[in-house]
Amino acid sequence: MYDITYKKILAYAEIMLENGVQIMKKRVKIFLLAICMALSVNVVSDTVFAKPSIFSETACVLDVQSGAILYEKNRNQKEYPASITKIMTALIAIENSSMDEEVVYTDNAFANWESGASNAGIKVGERISMEESLYAVMLASANEACNGVAEHISGSIDAFVKKMNQKAKALGCENTHFANTNGLWKKNHYTTAYDIALIGRAAIRNKDFKTIAGTKTFIMSKTNKNKRGPSEPLVNHHKMINPADYPQYEYEYCEGGKTGYTSKSRNTLVTFAKKGDMELVCAVMKCNNSVWLEPNAYTDTTKLFNYCFEQYEKTKIQDNAASEINEQYLFTNFSPFYSKQTSCLHIDEDAGVILPKGVSIDKAEKKIEYYDKAVEQEGKKVIGKLSYTYKGQEVGATNIYFDENDSPTLRDSIDMSKWFDEAIETASKPPFPWKKVALLIILACCIIGVSILCFLKLREYQVKTDTRSGYKKSRRHLGRKERDFYIDRSK
Repeated sequence: MYDITYKKILAYAEIMLENGVQIMKKRVKIFLLAICMALSVNVVSDTVFAKPSIFSETACVLDVQSGAILYEKNRNQKEYPASITKIMTALIAIENSSMDEEVVYTDNAFANWESGASNAGIKVGERISMEESLYAVMLASANEACNGVAEHISGSIDAFVKKMNQKAKALGCENTHFANTNGLWKKNHYTTAYDIALIGRAAIRNKDFKTIAGTKTFIMSKTNKNKRGPSEPLVNHHKMINPADYPQYEYEYCEGGKTGYTSKSRNTLVTFAKKGDMELVCAVMKCNNSVWLEPNAYTDTTKLFNYCFEQYEKTKIQDNAASEINEQYLFTNFSPFYSKQTSCLHIDEDAGVILPKGVSIDKAEKKIEYYDKAVEQEGKKVIGKLSYTYKGQEVGATNIYFDENDSPTLRDSIDMSKWFDEAIETASKPPFPWKKVALLIILACCIIGVSILCFLKLREYQVKTDTRSGYKKSRRHLGRKERDFYIDRSK
């Protein structure tokens, strides 16, 4: 009997051990499979969101509307910009002159040139309009045009360069210093990929600059020094918009840009591109390979644009933001009298938030700031700023503008004086005494509770008293019967 029982137990133990091993094997397999899946997810995630590797030493991609940084590589590393300097030259000229002004080219426009420097064949004493001069600056990268424009606007090249540095500082450039108008090498003439992208962002938002920078070819007019006109048109050097002998670099979303090269700065390139409602500016600097060798500045720029357009998307904030800044933050009780059409406040029409695809705008932190005093910008009154941040980085921002409104909805259709009197009367009423009411309710509850407790105690005492009285009566009655019994027995 003992042997049979022992064998059964042993067999049962072996079966359990075997099952346990199988179960453990399954669990280990599941565990390893889970690890592999997690690793594969991470690999896929890294593949999807990994930043592209580029050949240029520094680079930066910005969203034009918001200023959000979508890509950066050594973005604050100081480098020599070469001819992409001319983006700032053109911007300053556009902001400080009209396109039909006549620029007279003096000897100063041709001073301090390097051998073989880019030019448009302009002659001393030649008279050319500001518009055509800027086409020479941006398309032909003409160094004499930069100097002639600068002297015309500021009286001297040095005074114009001072304006360039002031503008750079106003745009938020912290690592930039210009020493000339054209980008010819000087030790104290430098910028960064981020700073020149900021400058490019400001420039492309100007309509005149955008038109000029995006032109493939331009024919100059006849002048006092060239009665027949130029023999050849000005040609945009940027291969992504005007590929010429390099069709592989043409980029369908390119809006224009500016090239640059010196022996010390190497190749530099600023490019503008727009796809859908996203407009980007890309700056790459210090790229050693020229156009005929790959990788180069063009292949880097194309790679960066493709990455940003694929990985990011823009969410417009016009409707939600306009409603919020009117109703919640500024006008409060006055908001019913304002609609999207009649409101005094508005933001940029193309304002949006740039986020990785699949990330909701709710994940971004929103901030609305109002200034103590209105600031004039491009003829508009800016009274605040609406911004969004995601993972510590600003991904969208827009100014809040104030425009005086003569809408009859406000001045004629509503008796505002009566409404304001009512609003002031309502606002003057003391607030409801919530604390006092709460204290009174608590006190009343305590009194009721104590009263109920006292009632129950009195009730309990009354019951006990009645019980004792009944017992005593019953005992007295029983004692009388016992006495009667003994008396009767004695008889």
